[in-house]
Amino acid sequence: MEKKLLSIGETAELLGVSIDTLRRWEEKNILLPFRPSPTSNRYYRRDDIDHFLGKDALSYSGDLVSLAKNWAFSELPGSLSSSLYCETSDIFYARLQRMELEIERVPDLKNIFSLVIAIIGEIGNNSYNHNIGNWPDVFGIFFGFNIQRRQAVLADRGRGIFRTLKRVVPDLKNDEEALHVAFTKYISGRAPEDRGNGLKFVKDVVLANPLHLTFYTGDAELELKQNDLELLIKKTEPSFHGCIAIINF
Repeated sequence: MEKKLLSIGETAELLGVSIDTLRRWEEKNILLPFRPSPTSNRYYRRDDIDHFLGKDALSYSGDLVSLAKNWAFSELPGSLSSSLYCETSDIFYARLQRMELEIERVPDLKNIFSLVIAIIGEIGNNSYNHNIGNWPDVFGIFFGFNIQRRQAVLADRGRGIFRTLKRVVPDLKNDEEALHVAFTKYISGRAPEDRGNGLKFVKDVVLANPLHLTFYTGDAELELKQNDLELLIKKTEPSFHGCIAIINF
């Protein structure tokens, strides 16, 4: 029988974070423990953990892509369900850990599940690292997944790849060119240049495995799948600040 109350150590292990992180979340009212008395140890209710991880999103019946686009494209973004909004990278990685626990149980994904998690982690990490202190409006990212549909969707309302790389590649002319550079050119190991390096890793993983990636930024769209000989990048509408990634596995 699944335990309904977990110790702070068990909760940290389940979420893949440190006990110190759980204490910070408590201070910020992100994930609150249960204490039978003011002097007792901290415990976490299983229902609270499942809600925090967005367990219901695993069987979400709506359209994750439309939700992500509506949130990212709108001039004034509406609020997101707590199961889809990752305010901080700690929350994102905890939910990614939950996804890994779910996806590794699927027999026909056993050869690629770790790669799927790796590229999702890389894309999400980019959003936080390259917008820290510079979010145009809403900070944090949209992250939803559905194992049955073999789909994960990420979105942010950040500065986008063009504005990130323009600082170190001043000759960039537009979003299409920025996408091409980000996914193909190794620039250096220093931020913000490493945005391109991380997406090059994503490209290599997708090309070598049965995966499909659609990536939007600004007014450009990239589509990539296994064994593609070249990147398919085109101009698209509407233009927006930020990025959207759709991974089908």
